[in-house]
Amino acid sequence: MNRLPFVSSVGISAGVPAEYKRLLTKKETKHYPHNHLQSLLDGFVDFSRVENCPLTFKGLSLNSKKVHEEYLFLACSSVGNGSQHGIAYAGEAINSGATCIAWEPTDELKNMPQSCPAKKGDETVNVPLIPVFGLQDKIGEIAARFYQQPSHEMNVIGITGTNGKTSTAHFIAQLVELMNEQKNKCAVIGTCAVIGTLGNGFYGQLEQSTHTTPDAVTVQALIAQYRDAQAETLVMEVSSHALAQGRVNGVEFDCAILTNLTRDHLDYHGDMTRYGNEKLKLFHRKTLQQIVLNQDDEFSQVILESLAKEKNTVPVLAYSCKDKRAEYFADEIDLSNEGIHFQLHITALEDESYRVKSSLIGAFNIENIMAAITALHSQGHDIEAIVAAVEKLQLVPGRMEKIQWASDVEKPDLEEKGQALVVVDYAHTPDALEKSLIALKAHTKGKLVCIFGCGGDRDKGKRQLMAKVAQQQADQIMLTSDNPRTESVEEIIADIVNGFEHQDSLSQSCVQIELDRAKAIESVLGILEKGDALLIAGKGHEDYQEINGERLAFSDKACVEDFFKQMSNHSRFK
Repeated sequence: MNRLPFVSSVGISAGVPAEYKRLLTKKETKHYPHNHLQSLLDGFVDFSRVENCPLTFKGLSLNSKKVHEEYLFLACSSVGNGSQHGIAYAGEAINSGATCIAWEPTDELKNMPQSCPAKKGDETVNVPLIPVFGLQDKIGEIAARFYQQPSHEMNVIGITGTNGKTSTAHFIAQLVELMNEQKNKCAVIGTCAVIGTLGNGFYGQLEQSTHTTPDAVTVQALIAQYRDAQAETLVMEVSSHALAQGRVNGVEFDCAILTNLTRDHLDYHGDMTRYGNEKLKLFHRKTLQQIVLNQDDEFSQVILESLAKEKNTVPVLAYSCKDKRAEYFADEIDLSNEGIHFQLHITALEDESYRVKSSLIGAFNIENIMAAITALHSQGHDIEAIVAAVEKLQLVPGRMEKIQWASDVEKPDLEEKGQALVVVDYAHTPDALEKSLIALKAHTKGKLVCIFGCGGDRDKGKRQLMAKVAQQQADQIMLTSDNPRTESVEEIIADIVNGFEHQDSLSQSCVQIELDRAKAIESVLGILEKGDALLIAGKGHEDYQEINGERLAFSDKACVEDFFKQMSNHSRFK
């Protein structure tokens, strides 16, 4: 691996190697005349054939419903399992105020008129229709130009992988805020922004999001918003869909992190090779100044070989819980009900190691914490400050989130139940489910129970794999619905059941089925005893069930809390 020079553990000093200073100094500022058609499409079209070039715009949009006066509407071809070509919505966009349409030629749509007449008051104006080949991949750069290259002025950390993206992103954001607070001896708000599954915004002030990584225009608009609010660091979850669809094109990433690569999204990508190839794109971004890899995951070697093939010299750092050769290595791991503790070794600091403590549970969270430590320390943050901040890390909603039993449950017959451990987790892949169940085993003296289902209209191949994992790790299993979408819940569960071994001999007490998720949760909660642990997997932070095109309000956490309240009321008035 290429080695990255380190700063001293006592902080940034004049002794920082010259070749490393590029990571610590603020980038130069670029200026673009951001809202002119010629600037936005420079290099993408032949302007000698475009009429009315001097157009300026007040905004961009991929969605005709979000177009306003003097907007540029970007009409792309359909993406993945997506809808119609965007040109089908050009009329709606023009009626809403679009003054220009950039459209993407395809095999089915090769020619369009140079303009479209439209009524503006008493006048008829011609709205230019400009063909832009490969528009989908160019939108990110077009939006970056419009918002004046917002990521250029921030430290942008991109995190990709199947599992752990959200936790790692939120750990980094928390650590940055905690260290700034300690440094300034007061609360510091707005130094680190997040774009990801749980929402977008400054840490602790997130606005709900609909996708892990938003569309390319929204991404640039958000980054511009955080730049204008003086954010210094941006942590972004980068999904395989986002990389495949060019949603992060135009983002200047400084650091790319791999958490892991396991089976997911094969309904979209087709196979693991294509899935991995999309992830690879993040590690070949030209603006990268460092790469952080999970050396315990096989895909890290694929990335290294790909970088070597391209003669890429970006410094690479590895973290590991297994390989002492990694630049950041964790051993002496202790898992308990108080959390996780481990010893951190850093190759650049040969004579020193650090005891890292966290109240979080789950061995896999060590990997997430290690990824955050590796990225932040290699960027110049003081290691002792990082380690101190790790001790204050709070759990990420829906990620191994412990739900507390009601404190006023006093009846003796309920006290036994009140000491069971109930955890809600987003695990919806075979690997994530296995890691979550194994993590809970360390905290279980009684039986380990798992409630899970599988999403509809998604990779069907993982259903049987999740059944095998649950059967290997859990003592009791409850199968139920989990965002069935347009599929039948019965058919989804039948697919899962096909993954169990010795189906004919499965005991009703070992595997049960309840199609109604709320009833499934309540049923299991009612039989938990002292020392038991329950993992409610698949939805985590989600507050809805997606059924036949509708999102119906539903929260695993709220369901558990309601049950606890009912028990509390029962204990008081029994």
